[in-house]
Amino acid sequence: MLKKTFFALLAVLLLLVLVMIINTSRLGNTQMEAGEIQPVEWDREAMLERFSESITFKTVSHENPADIDSLAFRRFLDFIEESFPQVHERLDRSMVNELTPVYHWQGSEPGLEPILLLGHYDVVPVDSTDIDGWEYAPYSGTVTDVHVWGRGTMDNKNNVMGLLESAEYLLSHGYEPRRSIYFAFGHDEEIGGQQGAKAVADQFEQQGIRLHFVLDEGGVVMQENPLVDLPVALVGVAEKGYVSMELVVRTQGGHSSQPPNDTAISILSEAIIRVNQNQMPARLEGATEMMFDSIADKMPFANRLIYANRWLLGGVLNNALLDNTATAAMIRTTSAPTMLRAGVKDNVLPSEAHAVVNFRILPGDTVDDIKAHLNRVIDDERIIIREYQTIYTPPTEISPVDTQVFESLQQTIMDRFGDVYVIPYLVIGATDARHFFGVTDHSYRFSPIFMEEDGLSRIHGSNERILIDSYLGSIDFYTVLIERMTN
Repeated sequence: MLKKTFFALLAVLLLLVLVMIINTSRLGNTQMEAGEIQPVEWDREAMLERFSESITFKTVSHENPADIDSLAFRRFLDFIEESFPQVHERLDRSMVNELTPVYHWQGSEPGLEPILLLGHYDVVPVDSTDIDGWEYAPYSGTVTDVHVWGRGTMDNKNNVMGLLESAEYLLSHGYEPRRSIYFAFGHDEEIGGQQGAKAVADQFEQQGIRLHFVLDEGGVVMQENPLVDLPVALVGVAEKGYVSMELVVRTQGGHSSQPPNDTAISILSEAIIRVNQNQMPARLEGATEMMFDSIADKMPFANRLIYANRWLLGGVLNNALLDNTATAAMIRTTSAPTMLRAGVKDNVLPSEAHAVVNFRILPGDTVDDIKAHLNRVIDDERIIIREYQTIYTPPTEISPVDTQVFESLQQTIMDRFGDVYVIPYLVIGATDARHFFGVTDHSYRFSPIFMEEDGLSRIHGSNERILIDSYLGSIDFYTVLIERMTN
């Protein structure tokens, strides 16, 4: 009897191993054969000079409207009008809320849904305490042998200028699209895009315009990544949502010489610790699952085995992903305490204490889910939980990758960058593309640049810069993509 049981267990084990190996072998290759893109036959030195000059305009967004130098924005708009005469003479331009230009290039077949190409020309402020940390002045647009330096070189004047260069080139060479094209360049993306891209999207909805395809900033080409030992091109197919919650404690104040056991600050501190130690549940699904599906066949065998058999090893995979902050953010709604406020004097117990916790919402979660989670983990009636201010953006829908639209984008990426793996992913930040999911099913986020090893830390940080070859190559990319999408 014991022997029969042993052999039965052995047979089950062998069958289990066989099933796991079969599942692993079924992971497919979603890539294409790379072609080749011919460089734009244009004055590339002049293109570089125009890009350098664009960086010198201090188009800085601030939360407080009074701090915004609107003259710098208007000067930038005057600059692009002078720099791209064909675009401004032959395309219809409208201004949304005075500072976001929208260009319309009418196609020969108006019945076709138009495409929309996005960028934003506003930039984040430079940290005044770190000016000495910049190798070149942040608004100098300095061109060296390898880079262009300055705020906005990667976020996001590179896309704005690259798109305008491509449009100017195609117009000058007699290109006539069948499908209409819109270009929109937001002036307030860094503070939410409500007056720029959101207003453009609202206009499209009111006019009944349905878009065939939207492309905005987002992923890039990266040599180093935590998934595989290959360069990858990350294409955002969805975005997490955004909301902040405020935790408020009100107690009896008093003199600090006779403190009670629980003060407003101590009660609030304990609540923050509970929130920080009890993150929301993780789920591998949606855009992140699509990402793994596209790259799984190139992962090491052990990782492929785990991924292909999530029905058995899902817990192992989730734990591994949660150990890395980058991948953890892709599989759960994250919470991060970001602001604290309490007290007016060092010897006075505050009667109120406030904390703000920022949440980036995984598709599938809601604000109600977040509130229920906070109530459960804090479990303290003394804590008031409420939404902070009015900024709320829901997670976006997931754009498909099994369509001709995505295949055209993927082919163009591979033609431009060669031996890279194109993979969809969940954007954990925010872009202007999120405002357009009501007028299109195909919204993608990709900047056609190669990201250097330390590039991510430079975006919004010190010494922002872009490789010259990346910028000029983006013009080649956009030119081919426009022809491919509209011909």
